[in-house]
Amino acid sequence: MVFQVAASASRRAATRVAQQQQKRSMGGGGPKPEWEGIDKVVRQYFPEDYQLAGAILTGYSGLIAVAMIRSKFKGAPPAEEPAAVSDAPAVPATGGVPSVESPEFEKFVESDAFMKMVESEEQLLQWAASVEK
Repeated sequence: MVFQVAASASRRAATRVAQQQQKRSMGGGGPKPEWEGIDKVVRQYFPEDYQLAGAILTGYSGLIAVAMIRSKFKGAPPAEEPAAVSDAPAVPATGGVPSVESPEFEKFVESDAFMKMVESEEQLLQWAASVEK
């Protein structure tokens, strides 16, 4: 009998302690903020945060859709005419390396003159000296 009384007393004490503990509220218990300026105007139409977030996402989605549709109707720009291909020698008359931007450079890189220049240290040093000028 002593054990039954002790057990029921401890159950009642545990229940009381659990009821007296403060419950956690996740930040929803405060007063509504007072909006000013543009926020006040926007919050008249979208008072909750999730509504405002949805409106912003919808706005950006609409802008992206309009840009995509506009680019479809705009069409591709007209193609430029290709430059006339000249049958110039692979190595310029000066004996140097053609400019990287010139059409002769690709022919020069694929030629034997390029391989000879890479293998010859004297020609590489001569080319490096001409580049530094």
